Amino acid sequence: MRATPESGSLVDTLSRATQSLVQAALTGASDSELVVLLGNTLNDAGLDIAMIEVACDVVDAERDLHFFRWFPGSNDTESNFTNVAVFESMLLTGQTMLRLDAESGGLGDISRDEATDAIAFANHLAPDATLGFFDDVMSLFVTERPGGFTAAEIDLLHLVTPVFALALGARLNAAAARVLLQTYLGDNAAAALLDGRVSLGAVEQIRAIVLYCDLYQFTALTEALDARSLIDHLNLFFETVTRPVSQAGGQVSGHVGDAVVMFFPVADKDSERSLCAAAVKAALEGLQALDQINAMSSRRDAPPLRARIGIDIGEVVHGNIGSAGRFSFTIIGTPVNRSARLQALAKELDAAMLMTAEIAEAAGMRCSTFGKHALRGFEQPVEIVGFGISDDLESGR
Repeated sequence: MRATPESGSLVDTLSRATQSLVQAALTGASDSELVVLLGNTLNDAGLDIAMIEVACDVVDAERDLHFFRWFPGSNDTESNFTNVAVFESMLLTGQTMLRLDAESGGLGDISRDEATDAIAFANHLAPDATLGFFDDVMSLFVTERPGGFTAAEIDLLHLVTPVFALALGARLNAAAARVLLQTYLGDNAAAALLDGRVSLGAVEQIRAIVLYCDLYQFTALTEALDARSLIDHLNLFFETVTRPVSQAGGQVSGHVGDAVVMFFPVADKDSERSLCAAAVKAALEGLQALDQINAMSSRRDAPPLRARIGIDIGEVVHGNIGSAGRFSFTIIGTPVNRSARLQALAKELDAAMLMTAEIAEAAGMRCSTFGKHALRGFEQPVEIVGFGISDDLESGR
């Protein structure tokens, strides 16, 4: 039988547990690893923990709560959870500790038949110590040992759980910050900001292939659809046209109303031809994907999703641009303006996608020729090629 904290020093046990958690958090332990460490540390101290369950808020587009469940002997945690009602009750009543032993009659709420004792803690993190609405770390400890937890063991849990909450909170807040930056800015821009490029005017000049993609007849759609349907329509459009670009290595610079600006950075001259091909193919795949969605029987009564795309290549400025207190991580430059002009010209020429002949040649694409055109704001006419609305988009591949 393991020694319990009564036979040793509670201060020494607490010191070892807190130091282990803090060191693990400082060295980048995962959220699951922190829960495993907590369980193993407590059992090494003699608590005979049979199960730990942890729940907390998380900033995640795919779920509202973060769940962990750990059993002795496991080096990992499970994400399924069985005792939500215990924590919900604590949150509703404002309790920070809840004993669920046989005497209280609370063991019936625990999902382990052999449980002899259980205790739950709610550790609240103040707004200044956390990100957004991540503010509670709920922890449940269950034992199957006859007699349950001792008073000294409960004191130990009461002192250790706040340290665990801080360690877990630091880990999940850092992860949430990355998720938010990646969601709103894209992977590369998020990485740049996390690396310290956060000051206004922190920019670099790069060569890039720029795609300007606009939703066809958006003004008419604003009159025909209610607000919820319009947003759903717009989000489906953005998701459909950006997915192949992201999969091909391109990035989303930003959204301009019903248009999205995407780009492929060109690292060196040797990669330019292959990147031009990747960019054009990705744009074609986006247009084809829109056609496939329009052909679905479930969208028979929905307005069709159609796009016009302009593509250009050249030097752009990439980085933080704006004004004090509010700026964007974006790209600006001639290729951005010219790709937007090409997209606008596509409407006049009844085309789905237009690009300069330079890009089509580099990409090895077979395109329709639209002749030379003077783009608004540019002095020299440009040789334009691309794909008409009626063209077989597969022919360019």
